[in-house]
Amino acid sequence: MKTKVFFLVCMLLLAGSQGMQSQSGSLPVVDVSKKYPVEKMSLQDIATVEYVPLETTDDILLSGNAALSAVGDKYVLVHEGQLGDIYLFDRHTGKLKSHFNHKGGSGMEYTWIKNGTILDEKAEEIYVCSQFIQVYSLEGKYKRTLKINCFDHNMKIFNYDDESLLIYDDVVIEPGREKQTVQTPYRFVSKKDGSTLSTLKLHFPKRNSNAIARQEENGWYPFQFYYPHNMHYGSDFMIMDISCDTLYQLSANKKLTPIFARKPSVFASEPRNIWTPIFTTDRFMLFGTFLIDFNRTGGKVYIWAYEFKTGEVKDWEILDTELNYTFRGPGTWNGGSNIAIAKNKSAEFVSAPAMLEAYQKKRLKGNGNEVAKNLLEDDNQVVRILTFK
Repeated sequence: MKTKVFFLVCMLLLAGSQGMQSQSGSLPVVDVSKKYPVEKMSLQDIATVEYVPLETTDDILLSGNAALSAVGDKYVLVHEGQLGDIYLFDRHTGKLKSHFNHKGGSGMEYTWIKNGTILDEKAEEIYVCSQFIQVYSLEGKYKRTLKINCFDHNMKIFNYDDESLLIYDDVVIEPGREKQTVQTPYRFVSKKDGSTLSTLKLHFPKRNSNAIARQEENGWYPFQFYYPHNMHYGSDFMIMDISCDTLYQLSANKKLTPIFARKPSVFASEPRNIWTPIFTTDRFMLFGTFLIDFNRTGGKVYIWAYEFKTGEVKDWEILDTELNYTFRGPGTWNGGSNIAIAKNKSAEFVSAPAMLEAYQKKRLKGNGNEVAKNLLEDDNQVVRILTFK
């Protein structure tokens, strides 16, 4: 099958189901059709900054396609999706702890890293989500395979707790198989053998999709928008499903709590005006809305801030006074990478040239100057960790 993928760069630009919407009567309601006052603020005023430079040698060279997968207490996990390389760095020094590549066709290998990697620091394991989920030690020794066919559905896979992964099954768009779409797409599977442990009680009689099947002479291909579906909030998850009008918080003990509802509904218009979670702290949540218009390859993403204490919705413009500069001045910060990291923290890659430019312009905060003065232009990326006040 020929594949064509179109990326919605919502991070750079920047719920119950039909049958559950009756729950939203007593919830705060966010009107995403309104215009809210714009409030400008500096990222560096609401967050402290730490930089971790990743070791660079002739054998440790990350490409521009390298993905920052996890930042834990001890380690930073990075992978190269197509190349198959997996790197584990020390969280504090940036020194390489291990590097392996098991790309291949055997039962202990993976074809490519389709659905990312997961770091389980407590169990000292790395999960590689390819055709199946392969589990390795931190040094890359094969341990087991979870027989979950990751190519069969366009699923999302998250680290949930010591015993389970959380899996989200997207809508099935393959011609002739559409009826295989499930109405309860969230399920917990065992880290030991991949068996289903339970299903999250979120039932969607009608589901929106971020993809469609397009026919061509030699078959079909998926035309798809990529964006965050759900996101970590420490050990909890924020579930902002595109087939749902309510935001839910899923706690570490599997308790599902509705937080706020939206209007108009995700089903109210065509093309669908869906929403997507971007970043959550104890104080606020950033989320975006945009049209899934399959006649276009992109569009404007509107980003909102919801303050938990007051229930207010605001149009925040968070200015990055360190790194994101244009000829007009500081540009906006839109939430960083959607990766697994501790509560009230965000992490993202920064290129060495960007660090050096900010260093020369005396804009760096935290330990930025100490890190940048030892950088070379062709060094590996630096991890910027933001801790929100």
